[in-house]
Amino acid sequence: MNSKKTTKISILVLCFLVPVLISTSYFIFRHFAPFGGSSVMTVDLGQQYIDFYTNFHDTLLHSPSGFFFSFSKALGGDMMGTWAYYLMSPLNLIMLLFPLSKLPSVLGVITIIKYGLAGLSFGYFLMKVTKHVGWSIIGFSVSYAMMGWMVANQFNMLWTDVLFVLPMIFYGLFKILKNQSSAIYIISLTAMLIMNYYMSYMIAIFLTLFMFIYWAAKALPVENQTSAKAVFKWLKASILSGILAAWLLLPTFFSLLGSKTQYSKGQYKIKFEYNPLDMLGKFFNGSVNFNELPAGTANVFVASVVLILFVYYFFIPTIKRNVKIANLSLTAFMILSMCFQPLDLFWHGMQLPVWYTFRFSYLFSFWMILTAFQAFLHILDEGINWKGYLVTAGIMALGVLYVELRWKHLEYMRHFDFLWGCVYLVVSLGIVVFLGIYRKNIVLAMTLAVLMSGEMALNMVTSLNHLDYLKANNYTAFERIMRKHVNEIKQKDKGFYRLGTTFSRTKNDAFTGNYNGGSIFSSTLESDTSQFFKNIGQPNGDSFVLYSNGTMFTDSLLNMKYYMSHQITEANPNKKPKKQLLTTLTRKPDYNNYNLLSQDALIGTYRNPYAVPIGFLAPKSGMEHNSIAKSPITYQNQIAHRLDPNIKNLFEPAAYTDMRCNNIQPISKLNNAVLKKKNLLEMSYIIFSVPIEKNTSYYMTLGTEINKGNISISVDGQAQTQFTPSEKTIIANIATGTSINTTANVQIFVNKNNALLQDVKLYKVHNSKIAKFSKDLNSKPYKVTKWNHHQLTGTVDATSNNQALTTTIPFENGWTAKVDGKSVQPERWAKMFLYIPINKGHHKVVFTYWPEGLKVGLLITAFGLAFIGTEAILKRRKKQKNENPEGPTNTK
Repeated sequence: MNSKKTTKISILVLCFLVPVLISTSYFIFRHFAPFGGSSVMTVDLGQQYIDFYTNFHDTLLHSPSGFFFSFSKALGGDMMGTWAYYLMSPLNLIMLLFPLSKLPSVLGVITIIKYGLAGLSFGYFLMKVTKHVGWSIIGFSVSYAMMGWMVANQFNMLWTDVLFVLPMIFYGLFKILKNQSSAIYIISLTAMLIMNYYMSYMIAIFLTLFMFIYWAAKALPVENQTSAKAVFKWLKASILSGILAAWLLLPTFFSLLGSKTQYSKGQYKIKFEYNPLDMLGKFFNGSVNFNELPAGTANVFVASVVLILFVYYFFIPTIKRNVKIANLSLTAFMILSMCFQPLDLFWHGMQLPVWYTFRFSYLFSFWMILTAFQAFLHILDEGINWKGYLVTAGIMALGVLYVELRWKHLEYMRHFDFLWGCVYLVVSLGIVVFLGIYRKNIVLAMTLAVLMSGEMALNMVTSLNHLDYLKANNYTAFERIMRKHVNEIKQKDKGFYRLGTTFSRTKNDAFTGNYNGGSIFSSTLESDTSQFFKNIGQPNGDSFVLYSNGTMFTDSLLNMKYYMSHQITEANPNKKPKKQLLTTLTRKPDYNNYNLLSQDALIGTYRNPYAVPIGFLAPKSGMEHNSIAKSPITYQNQIAHRLDPNIKNLFEPAAYTDMRCNNIQPISKLNNAVLKKKNLLEMSYIIFSVPIEKNTSYYMTLGTEINKGNISISVDGQAQTQFTPSEKTIIANIATGTSINTTANVQIFVNKNNALLQDVKLYKVHNSKIAKFSKDLNSKPYKVTKWNHHQLTGTVDATSNNQALTTTIPFENGWTAKVDGKSVQPERWAKMFLYIPINKGHHKVVFTYWPEGLKVGLLITAFGLAFIGTEAILKRRKKQKNENPEGPTNTK
């Protein structure tokens, strides 16, 4: 092995190892698993993604059908779109090698590996494209791998693969421009499209901007071909990449039509989101904190050397003017995109992001580092242009002055970090001078790498020190306890049912507990599901639903056959209260109507005797009414009557008596009353009594004003725990009558100077009515004999025509039904669930889910593979013909 090849390998190894060592050292310092009891889990990684990774583990090892559909996603939902957005990183396969108890540790290791792969990929890209082999490449690679975007988003693990794939895409692009093979471009872009379509969308925009801006400026670095031919070849390769990924992209597209695309809210506004010059503050280390995550400026931190050389690039006289204009045009567009809302909206698929703003800013950092490296090579070849350098230094000084004047308004900026940023900037300006003087000095190149790596390490420390992280056992202890109790239920009941809880760790607990649930927090949440939850009085939003406020009726209808309730131990005033492992989600006295199966110090498990099957017979005429009542109580009454005409009104208004006010202006009624304090400093509340009839459940509706925290409620001295927010009036279970008549005392506290009791009404439902509803529907069941997440097989006995086999399976276009082997088109009821018409007789019914677009996507991908294979064969034959134009020679 020659010395140059050895040097190449050594440099690439260090491009990988330096980011790994920096991140590992910091992880050890913070005691992140596997180096301690803390973890990399924070924000969405701890509250959302880790549950998806649990599902990833279960699906691939135990339940492959969950790749298509899952009843753990709210009441059930498509999963291909979820996998395409969250779970397609090849590094996730590492998780399969370890038990779930090690998942927080595995996430830490994967994060470290991604830092290393990003550095390795970028170092390889620079070597291949520029043909430069030098130790300084390490510094630029570390600056890329540990850019501000990566540090700020390391817990958004679904996105971070992009940093080690992007350089390969651009390496492939440069090979196309040199009229070489497009294989690397096609492979890497296809891989990225499969790994995360969202990041791929941003890359596609950037690639298009690069190609057409440089083409328009006649600055494309083409070789042995015209620019037009190069653009055509690039377009062909890009389209082919999309074709090869169609098997996943097409089903994902249809999934998005029913989820994210339904939540647009007229966000288009022509305005600047902040002063563009404030972006300069993000070039100082430590510019990330918790407040910056939901609504901060773009994360564009790179090493000071990069910033200096990036600006200096535009003052190098030997670079052609048209090339500078192209670079400056692309740069200007990127900068404008990071502060001008219409462009920001465009980069995010016409939807402004909720948290984690300017998600495409990694592309700007990539562009800066690539441009800076080109300037660096010019210095090595030509020396430094002192005029350009002095202008650059002046621009740096003006930038520092601006940040100095504005730093008190940049809430993330600490004076300590500002001073360190100035130190690194001055030292970097000095090392650029030395680069101009001692261009080929190996020691200087190594010094440059150390300087840049040190600054990136400092930024990681000062940025991530601003964030708090979950303990590893926040997940592991919960997962262990949940699975223990869920498995106990599964051992006794092998059928299909859903399970509710009065506590939660996250909204995705059903994935962690491996059960059919009723909640979800996902960017791919179907809009129909969110709307249905809103209509029945459950907390909901654009990306979450929470089955925390089930009534006796919805528990019955939605097949909530089992409930797990948090056993709250009484506080001992002589002891410091322990932090609870389980967080109470809601107060649910209704579980006293259910049968207690088991309990321990943490959880009581109950069986709901009123639960109806996943499918049942109902009048077909009831399926045709889809009007939505404004009140969730009225809507539940309507659904009950449509499914069981013998049921009139389940819920009735409940009375309250003896209303008294403490430090509140007198009111005559509850609903829509305004509670005004008399004395602003004294405790203020109203209290009233509710007569509780035996064997009757009581509910209170609460309008969206409760989201503002203006009021809080207690019943008989117990806090009425309630998750907020919600987009509509919700229903809270306040009491359940036992075998005797009693009274409940309700207090509503005013937390502000005044509060509106919006939609505050009381209702009751007799258990006998719920029992009647349950008995009627259970008498005509769809008996499930076999099921997995994408198929249910069972039988039903219809005693008359004009019936509908009604289910609480969420309707998706991918569902098909076969009755006695004959296809029947599923239809939708309540704008949410599927049903099929059924005739009199005994029938075998099979429901099967295949994601919409999957079959067509597979055909398109197969066509793409066939096209590549055919083209390869034709090229080989053409090459053979050119090498031997006269054909084979006969010899005797």
